[in-house]
Amino acid sequence: MEHTGEVPIGEKKVTGFFSSSFYHAFRALFRPVTRTLRMVGVTPNMITLASLGFGIITGIEFARGHLWSGLLFGYLMGFSDIVDGQLAKEYNLTTRFGGILDSTIDRYNEFFIFAGLGAFFYTRGEPLWVMISAVTFANSMIVSYVKARAEAAGLDCNTGRLQRPERLTIVGLAVAFEGLLLKPLLGFLAAGTLFTVLRRVWYVKKQAE
Repeated sequence: MEHTGEVPIGEKKVTGFFSSSFYHAFRALFRPVTRTLRMVGVTPNMITLASLGFGIITGIEFARGHLWSGLLFGYLMGFSDIVDGQLAKEYNLTTRFGGILDSTIDRYNEFFIFAGLGAFFYTRGEPLWVMISAVTFANSMIVSYVKARAEAAGLDCNTGRLQRPERLTIVGLAVAFEGLLLKPLLGFLAAGTLFTVLRRVWYVKKQAE
């Protein structure tokens, strides 16, 4: 038995931009893929490791200035991240190790994305946007860290809009419309993730009191 300890959307409060009904409808599109993978013996952890490979390639392509090919591999990374959890939950293959592996790979994949974008701006001689890419990555990590620490302390932390699916969606839109939206949306992410961190810290503080 393998993989993620992620709680199904229907069993937790959804606090991001997307509703639980949207999550259910979107994930239903991947069920034929999930069934096929199960039939041929692919495990959730295999898919999680494949998503790491796609994440590495995404970062490399962004760094080389090949944003469209990087976006393609980014989509494959995101699809893998959906399918591994779905495969684990629907076929009772969840384990504590799988959940830890999945969360660890998720953090690495976000690093490769923002490191790739930072390298892209560096080669264009735009140090300010290198820094903004780094700040966005740091805030994204702290968003997840605050929740993990709160839950370890027995506190609820289901608050904040810019969770991982929303962050990846915004990055995808930014890259797809690079000439028009890359910098505005990256700036929005830098500010929005900081706001999410502060909101979570305040939310936890009020519970602790």
